[in-house]
Amino acid sequence: MADTKIEEEKSKEGGPTPDMANYFRNGMFFILMILLFISTIHFYFSVTDAVSRLFEYRYKSLVTAGFSASVIAVVVYLLRYMMLKKGT
Repeated sequence: MADTKIEEEKSKEGGPTPDMANYFRNGMFFILMILLFISTIHFYFSVTDAVSRLFEYRYKSLVTAGFSASVIAVVVYLLRYMMLKKGT
């Protein structure tokens, strides 16, 4: 009962309400995830281009496959971590 009274007083004072702060946090998270997605795609294609320039033609597919496998492993690890963290 006391918690709701405190929240009512905060919203009357003109400060940010808990809902507004939550919307702001979610919006910032969404924007940052979009930026992260774009930079990840750019990084992936930049590394693929670097591999094609640095390695001989016969090793290019092997190095590209290794890099792709490492990207998949990192993504699976991060998704697994996020899913387990969300469940607890």
